[in-house]
Amino acid sequence: MVRPLIKISEKGELYTRQPSIEAKIGEALRQDWGTLAKRARVTDRKAADYLPSECLVHLIRDAIRRGDHRVATVLMPPLLVRCESNLNHTVPDSGLRSAEAVREEILSDFQLLFTDDAAEDALDYYECRFGGAFRAFRINHVRAEISERKELADLPEATNEDGETMLDEEMLARLSRLARIGSSQEDHAYLPQVLKAVNNLPPDQRRAVVLRRIIGHTEESAAALCNVEGRTIRYRLSRADEQLKKFKEEL
Repeated sequence: MVRPLIKISEKGELYTRQPSIEAKIGEALRQDWGTLAKRARVTDRKAADYLPSECLVHLIRDAIRRGDHRVATVLMPPLLVRCESNLNHTVPDSGLRSAEAVREEILSDFQLLFTDDAAEDALDYYECRFGGAFRAFRINHVRAEISERKELADLPEATNEDGETMLDEEMLARLSRLARIGSSQEDHAYLPQVLKAVNNLPPDQRRAVVLRRIIGHTEESAAALCNVEGRTIRYRLSRADEQLKKFKEEL
C-alpha cells in the first residue's frame, strides 16, 4: 500500500496524488532496486518505464524511512539531474550574476529536504505536483538572492584617514559568509577584527574581494572595473583567501 500523504492544504484538505501517479508508485514499490535504477535513468516521458518525478520523490522518501540507503542513493542522482536541467533553463547565467552559485544552492537545499524531519510534510507537495513545488522552491531562492544582492549593492563604503576604502560592519558581516570565514565571525564582537583583516589586504586584493565576493560582480566585470585580465582577478582572490583563512585560524 502506498503511504498516504499528511500535508493539509489551506482549505483543510489532505493533499492527494493523481491516480496515475498513485498507480505508478504502487507498481514501483514492488520492484527491486536494479529495476528501479534502470527506470530512473529513462528520460523519455512517453516511455512505459518512465518514472515521473513525483514517483521518484516518494520512492526516495520510502527508502530513507526503511533505511534502504542503496535505493535512495540510486534514485537521488537521476532526480537531481532533472532538477539541474530545469535550473539551467530557468536560472541561466545570462539572467543572474551569481546564477551558478544559486543553482548549486537550490540543488543542495532541495536534497537536504529529504533528510530534514521538519520538512517531512513539505515534500508531500512534490508528490502531488512536482513541477509546481520545485518552481516555488526555485523562485524563493532566486528572490532571496536578488534581494540580498540589491542590499549588498546599496551598502556604503567608508574611507580611513588616508582616504583608503574601508568596509562598514554590515558589509563585513556578509563578507564572513561570502569569503568563507565562517558564520561565527558575524557576531558583533568579531567584526572589528574582520574589518582589520580585510583592510590589511593589499589594495588590489581588497578591491577584488569587494567586487567579486560581496557585490557579486562576474569575473569579467570585476576585471573590467579593475582594468586587468580575469586571471589577475582570480590570482588576487586566491591570495586574499589565503590571508583570510590564516585570520580565521588565528582567532
